Amino acid sequence: IILDLLEYSKIGRIDDLKEYIDLNEVVEEVKILYNNKIEEQQAIFYIDNLPTIYSYKSPVKQIFQNLIGNALKYCKEGKPCIIKIAAVETETHWQFSISDNGIGINKEYFDKIFIIFQRLHTKEIYAGTGMGLTVTKKIIENLNGKIWLDSVEDEGTTFYFTLPKT
Repeated sequence: IILDLLEYSKIGRIDDLKEYIDLNEVVEEVKILYNNKIEEQQAIFYIDNLPTIYSYKSPVKQIFQNLIGNALKYCKEGKPCIIKIAAVETETHWQFSISDNGIGINKEYFDKIFIIFQRLHTKEIYAGTGMGLTVTKKIIENLNGKIWLDSVEDEGTTFYFTLPKT
């Protein structure tokens, strides 16, 4: 929890320089990071050809790492995890979606999951500190984007977020 709080307090203080980031490469790096979990969950990925954006690499990678990590964590037991990643271009932003076929989230908790330390499940069922989505939301907002979700319990969840083109 202390390390997560430290990470949370550092959001917004970016030491990186803006650079062109191929998000296809970012997703591949995240998949390598989660290789064991991907094999364990028998995860299948469907990934659109993602854009190259001009931003800060570390926080952008953290966004994808947190959302893909959650998709893997909240898969249904005994069923292969299916994760779809897509991007749609708007006039000023890229809109991304990361979908899964996991346990889903009841609509009444849509706002709660972005609040620090809010958990929908006990640590015994799903590990974690309850900060991942809080950190993700703060990073996205600091990059002048937005995050929201759509979910149906027992069917899966889609997280949507935007990042500026420049």
